[in-house]
Amino acid sequence: MTFLHTNDVHARYEQYNKYGSSCTESDASQGQCFGGYARLAAAIKSLRAQNPDSLLLDGGDQYQGTLYFYKYGGNITSHFMNWVGYDVMTIGNHEFDREIEGLVSFLKAVNFSVVSANIDTSLEPDVTGLFRKSVVRTVAGRSVGIIGYTTEDTPFITSSGKLVFNSVTDSVTAEVQRLLRSGTEIIIAVGHAGFTVDKQVANIPGVDIVIGGHSNTFLYTGDPPSQEVPLGDYPHVVTRDDGTRGLVVQCYTMGKYLCVLSVTFSDAGDVIAYSGSPMLMNASVEQDLETMAELAPWKQGVANMTDTVVGRTLVNLEGDFTVCRARECNLGNVVADSMVFQNLRHPDELHWNDVSIALANGGAVRSSIGKGEITIADVISVLPFGNTIDAITLKGRHLRAALEHSVARLDPCLTENLFGGFLQVSGMRVRYNLTNPVGQRVVSVEVLCTKCHVPEFTTLDPDETYKLIVSSFIAKGGDGYSVIRDNLIEHHLLGDLDSDVLTEYVKAVSPIYKGIEGRIEFVDNSDVCDPISASVSHRPFRQLFLSVCLVSMYFR
Repeated sequence: MTFLHTNDVHARYEQYNKYGSSCTESDASQGQCFGGYARLAAAIKSLRAQNPDSLLLDGGDQYQGTLYFYKYGGNITSHFMNWVGYDVMTIGNHEFDREIEGLVSFLKAVNFSVVSANIDTSLEPDVTGLFRKSVVRTVAGRSVGIIGYTTEDTPFITSSGKLVFNSVTDSVTAEVQRLLRSGTEIIIAVGHAGFTVDKQVANIPGVDIVIGGHSNTFLYTGDPPSQEVPLGDYPHVVTRDDGTRGLVVQCYTMGKYLCVLSVTFSDAGDVIAYSGSPMLMNASVEQDLETMAELAPWKQGVANMTDTVVGRTLVNLEGDFTVCRARECNLGNVVADSMVFQNLRHPDELHWNDVSIALANGGAVRSSIGKGEITIADVISVLPFGNTIDAITLKGRHLRAALEHSVARLDPCLTENLFGGFLQVSGMRVRYNLTNPVGQRVVSVEVLCTKCHVPEFTTLDPDETYKLIVSSFIAKGGDGYSVIRDNLIEHHLLGDLDSDVLTEYVKAVSPIYKGIEGRIEFVDNSDVCDPISASVSHRPFRQLFLSVCLVSMYFR
């Protein structure tokens, strides 16, 4: 049997460059563009011609990430998933980005099966019956059960209403047993919970294959065809106590690859042989002309927005999830600075401004921007969620506790399934020690003074009240920031869209040359793992540029 699979495509309907942003004519002429539904459709047609019984499966998070989703929402998602002929998908956390109503519309529009075994819809009757725990398909004369699962973290990282997300392993185990009792021969789990959970699911007796998502894991056997470094072989093999095997696969992100897994099963339904690999969706795969024509009217609808230039950058602005969810990234600095810049409104005789601090969750940064012109499309690709900006006040001790939460899950030895709540900062210097116990990892915090005529950094006072700018998502306790939600002294809904805030900032300060400024540092980690400690110990730019901007705003 052959299984084609994707995950975390994130609305890449058109081909894109190596940064995940718009593919320019120059990029295309150099063969430096990837993915897109036209290329995906061409590959699927070719592979299905060779293997008519193959199944096309998706591990969730088709939603969110480009101007297409910003404008069309789930309508374009359902249209093109139907167009290329998906058979089954699971629900990712980003499928809730247009809240329950958006998910309901999507589920009603698709013509394929959607599965998730661990979501309880009892308190959301509008969703009930629109997806199932599993489906059974007949493939090459064998009965194949396909079970879905969705990360248990969903209620903390998106707007999932009153849905309840039960234990993934317990829910999948129960559904496996039910399917086996009904005579199902082969069991596939399609999930969106990250590679660590995928391996746990593969250890459940009876599960033959796990097709995962959420952690954007790249697996490859041999020399990889592009810049991604494999976390391990494709597939990853889990051998259970009884000697049977479960295969685990993921297919990176943004549709850069279409993954192809071929498996031979015994009469008892056990895996006995396998082959396959991720297939790079680069210029060597010609784009399907019918799909390009189908995309054309949708493309026209976003063309004016896509092409509007708002500024330029002299440097690459790095927004890769492996960076912005683990350490200071220069695009995170830009995003956080834009939030303060938007609120340079309240100077008086004692204060140059009433706020100097902003917190931006690294998971909100969804794309990088290469040096050159910055368009509206680039901005939306970076901040696609439509969050508004809020002004809040907290005691210093609660701000410090929020910073502890930022690194509570951070393991310097891991580069996958990173926590999207890791905070990028403006107007702060934070030092962490990851060798300390969780809850004691913040070594020091300095904040940029506001009651001063020359901004400088001072030590965070646990009893002082601080005003800061955050996204509405964080203010409401998103990404598990209950310490912010539950300890708000003041909360002002400013109402500015984060993408609009970033756009205005880019217009005002262009050209951008933001670097790594030592806002976030890690100490005493050299004996733990090299990637984090080695990459965050340098401090080339410090805070000079922000300070100059802030002072100039005061005196103008």
